[in-house]
Amino acid sequence: MTGYAAGMSLTSVHGYVIGFLIIAAWATIGGWSLGLRLTGHRETPTFWKAVSVAQVLLALQLLLGLALLVLGKRPGPSGGAETVAFHLAYGVVFPLVVLVVAHRAARAGRYDPHSVFALVGLVIFGLTARGWQVGLGGA
Repeated sequence: MTGYAAGMSLTSVHGYVIGFLIIAAWATIGGWSLGLRLTGHRETPTFWKAVSVAQVLLALQLLLGLALLVLGKRPGPSGGAETVAFHLAYGVVFPLVVLVVAHRAARAGRYDPHSVFALVGLVIFGLTARGWQVGLGGA
């Protein structure tokens, strides 16, 4: 494999490629879901496929991050324990908690699923963006 992609480090893929994709995906899902809710759309299989892709990206990001930790890499310039904890909390733990709660709320039928995921998309967008900031610049 030649070219720019072949020269990218695992850290760059984790931080810049997948990191940006996740942030953009959840911002898109938040806005898209809000639009679907406001226009009254009910059958939206393409939207739910996009939610699935964003969730898979989160899982892939977690695996790459764990690989980086095993290889001795740490987020932020200092790589201290606080930075690692904040990075993991904002990038993985909080988004997973939000997703579990959201799926339960959407499936229970008490709230419109598009309303739930409009909020979820924007919350996870903010959480992952903060996780990215912490990973780049430290806590």
